[in-house]
Amino acid sequence: MSERYLGRDLLKALKATAGIPGPAVVIPVGSPPKAFLRPAATEKKLLNAEDIRMLTKWRNRFVQAFLTEFKATDSRTAQWLIDVVGNNESKILFMVDDMNSRTFGYMGLDYIDWSRAYGEADAVVRGAQATPGIMKLTLQTLLTWAQGQLGLRDLNVRVRADNAALEFYRKVGFREIRRIPLRAVETPGMVRWVEDPSLENADLYLVHMHW
Repeated sequence: MSERYLGRDLLKALKATAGIPGPAVVIPVGSPPKAFLRPAATEKKLLNAEDIRMLTKWRNRFVQAFLTEFKATDSRTAQWLIDVVGNNESKILFMVDDMNSRTFGYMGLDYIDWSRAYGEADAVVRGAQATPGIMKLTLQTLLTWAQGQLGLRDLNVRVRADNAALEFYRKVGFREIRRIPLRAVETPGMVRWVEDPSLENADLYLVHMHW
């Protein structure tokens, strides 16, 4: 079995065991560790209520950083963890904890194509105060782990051009490869931004970056 398909099994195992009582499987950030990447629980009976509360709060605070804009609720976040994260073998979410077990952010991997060894950083959010530079180090740690443990060789990120985090991604080591126009699709209670290369003059663009 190739390295990347072993990585798929590892990702599945991490998600299946997240939230089980006892010592947690985490990814240390820095040496000596300065923070930890902790897989978010996605099994209904293991969901972490405090994680859900923070995910909801920070999702609403930074709603315009996402391609789907809506008002998050705890119940909606819980269902998203179960249905969208838990049941998707190409996606995982990590909470970012400091050395005192205080959660100050989250980030994940998504759009993994195991046949191409491709993946993307996703949902990178710092919601609380943290040591300067720690989010940069944490994301670099996650990307390095994705290469070494999951076998992903092609790592990208997509970010809205109006997102101040664009410069953050450059500092992490991403470089811009293209910009695609975005078109707003409005439905009751939600705005979705979808790529539309046919637009000549768009109000918003999606920046694709490679690490």
